[in-house]
Amino acid sequence: MEHSIFQVIEEHQLLKVLVSLVVGGVLGMEREYRHKAAGMRTLALICLGSTLFTMLSVELGYPGSPDRVASNILTGVGFIGAGVIFKGDYTIDGITTAATIWIASALGIAVGVSHYLLAGFSLVIVLLLLIGLKVLEGKIGDIKEKRTYTIGYHVDHYRPAEIAGVFQRFNLKHKQLLHTRNETFIVEDKYEAVGKSEAIAAMNAFLLSDKSIHHFSVQVNPL
Repeated sequence: MEHSIFQVIEEHQLLKVLVSLVVGGVLGMEREYRHKAAGMRTLALICLGSTLFTMLSVELGYPGSPDRVASNILTGVGFIGAGVIFKGDYTIDGITTAATIWIASALGIAVGVSHYLLAGFSLVIVLLLLIGLKVLEGKIGDIKEKRTYTIGYHVDHYRPAEIAGVFQRFNLKHKQLLHTRNETFIVEDKYEAVGKSEAIAAMNAFLLSDKSIHHFSVQVNPL
């Protein structure tokens, strides 16, 4: 039988391509909804790429080492994941997105070796974690919130112990991070505080109304 110059693509290979695109796209919808760096297109491409590399690895490595290409997928995906992590002064953003990229690759590998049920079940679990635990985190955040305060005052108006006493007055657990003083005798203290949202709101209102406070700022999402 005469063969075409193009390799015949088997139906199950096309099925794997389509399934990986659907799995990656569905996973990417959640990230897209939250306006993250890696959305539907990125995760669909990662999932598809992992599936293709896995399929090719099985063929290229048969029969001795069918995993010789697939075993390097996660190494490559790690570089992509690192590219979406951004570190600020007090926050690190993108860790969840990087983990989602990692799991998208794993789902693509599962599709590539025909574990459709495993991929589908894992996709449902991942979506429940991303959506359900986000809601739970919000509930926990309503009970206990974390803030970083930077408070400036003149040395004649306050002492560091008195600033710490303000946190105690509003039942906020606190830890001093930094204490500095400039040439104009303005002291600047940095504190990490944890407590109920009502207590934090009361603390902010007090600092705004206290004329002895030279300046203050609040970091909403400290590390």
